[in-house]
Amino acid sequence: MFDWIEETIPTNRSTKQILGRRFNLKKVSLESPASMSELARLLSAGSALLADNMMNVYTAKDETVRYLIMNDIAPHFEDVKIVYVEDEIDVVNMQYLKEESKKMFDSTNNGIIQVIHDLFRTNDMSIWTDGKKRELTRYSVKLNELDKYVIENTNDIQDFFTKGYFDLGKEFSFIPTGWTLVDELKESKALRFFATCIPCITLVVDLSNKQVVMIQLSGDPEMKNAYFI
Repeated sequence: MFDWIEETIPTNRSTKQILGRRFNLKKVSLESPASMSELARLLSAGSALLADNMMNVYTAKDETVRYLIMNDIAPHFEDVKIVYVEDEIDVVNMQYLKEESKKMFDSTNNGIIQVIHDLFRTNDMSIWTDGKKRELTRYSVKLNELDKYVIENTNDIQDFFTKGYFDLGKEFSFIPTGWTLVDELKESKALRFFATCIPCITLVVDLSNKQVVMIQLSGDPEMKNAYFI
């Protein structure tokens, strides 16, 4: 295999059951922003490029992350709902990117937009909906083998992943489109950017066609081997 990845053996991790806990939703309306941050551009990319009705669901338990969501990301969406569990904010659901935000998304060719177009190389979403059973293998990316791709004004992206997910023992996953596991993938701008701020990157690959079906980002080295049941 390639010198910049190594196969990992998955281990089961059980998620906490929340059956019987009390949920409620609060719909909020937010004023449209005058600009779009790099964080907002990255996390609204699916709605902008793949499907207008895509549901974006992000954890909001951490105060810093909650501020980033409600001030940087959620104002770009028409339909925003805060999910409470036992009267505490759990996640924020966002759907339908505003028309003015769609224009902002495409207003630059520099920065994180290059990472986004690398993540989503096609608009073919069959990888998301294909119901066939897959034989999957996980590969840990050796970050020191990648030529780092530094982008300015992205500290909030690192804060979002770290405080919203990694510090809580969670991972964050992207489902890329148009990715095949070949040696040239080490030149991916997405991987090279994530290597600047993410401790662990794992590629989940379909053995039948070498298609990369998921990119898992995590902060705990042990989680690069984990899958959740």
